[in-house]
Amino acid sequence: MVLTETTPLGRPAESPETTLARLRRLLDVSVALNAYGDTSRLLDYIAQTTTDVLDCEAASILLFDEVTGALRFEAATGVAGSTLVGTEVPLLGSLAGTTFRENRILYAADTDADARHHKATDRRTGFATRSLVGVPMRIDGSPVGVLQALNPRREAFDRADAEALLIVASQAAVAIRNARHEAALRRAHDRLSELDRLKTDFMAIASHELRTPITAVQGFGAILAEEVRGDLHGFAAAVVKAGDRMMDVVETIDVMAELRARTGVHPGALTSLAGVLRDAAAEWAPHAEIALPPGPLLVEGDGRRLRLAFRNLLRNAVQFSAPDGPVRLGAEVAHAEVRVAVADEGRGLDTRDLERVFEAYVQVSDPDHRDHEGLGVGLTVARAVVLQHGGRLWAESPGPGRGATFHARLPLAAA
Repeated sequence: MVLTETTPLGRPAESPETTLARLRRLLDVSVALNAYGDTSRLLDYIAQTTTDVLDCEAASILLFDEVTGALRFEAATGVAGSTLVGTEVPLLGSLAGTTFRENRILYAADTDADARHHKATDRRTGFATRSLVGVPMRIDGSPVGVLQALNPRREAFDRADAEALLIVASQAAVAIRNARHEAALRRAHDRLSELDRLKTDFMAIASHELRTPITAVQGFGAILAEEVRGDLHGFAAAVVKAGDRMMDVVETIDVMAELRARTGVHPGALTSLAGVLRDAAAEWAPHAEIALPPGPLLVEGDGRRLRLAFRNLLRNAVQFSAPDGPVRLGAEVAHAEVRVAVADEGRGLDTRDLERVFEAYVQVSDPDHRDHEGLGVGLTVARAVVLQHGGRLWAESPGPGRGATFHARLPLAAA
């Protein structure tokens, strides 16, 4: 086998200004590489910079393709550069492959006579490669590709050229890795966004399709409850109650879908908040101490959604209290708003959990032991509904085992 690999000679003494200019150029490369997020543009910049810094006719970047097991041209300069991109050279039978496999600098003084030169590339492009210097592009010490400079415009490549090329290759490998990581993150983000959209669409479709059968269960159950007597009346009432619970689940799914889609309720109708609170207490806390000011406490909004929010607050108070633990529901009017408080003397909350309880699917109790039924989004939905109606909802607690109070404020409707 004929080899033309030699050791590059040292560069003759050059002026300090020339050396400084070359070092500044390499520094500029380091700064510029961090500004490119698009891998294709990054590789083009590296190839062009290599051509300029080494003052040669062309430069090329070949990256290893794990699928084909070959090196593929990803960027190239020179008169035939564009025709090279996308083509491959084998690891065996090419100078680039030798550089990659042996993970070292390679300088071929006469490629036309070198048996390792992949001459098919020159025939395909019409570019005559006379000599080249190639260095591996390494990530964590392992080669991922090869950076080559071809045909110096001076007499020959020298040791300074090889060192400069190695510096550019090292910087480029880091930049390529960062660009690949960013691209992978973008793809993952796009995929997650698409999955999130599909989930939101499914929630919206499911809630829409469930409304009709649940409404039928509620309606026919109410008719049966009025018509039958004895034990059958109790069964019919249970059907109605189950239908109401299922409709609450549908409303919860609706609110969660709106949160994901970043849409909200657009209040319009006048609703008696006093009636909403009494209905919610009758279902979930019939023994609660209730203290409401006189009057309907009119607010502008969706009565069913508000009923769902306060049902969730009362259900939370009952579930996390002892069976005979007191639950208090109070309201007062101040400064054109109604202030509602739902208090219990149950499990209580640590200070760090006062906001976490409003996160979807978060349980501040033992996560391996679910002793309460539900979707795990009751407080999330309650806060979302209150916010959609221009209000606020927050929790207070003196500490674990000392109960908790949930405060809601809603603007009163204009008189």
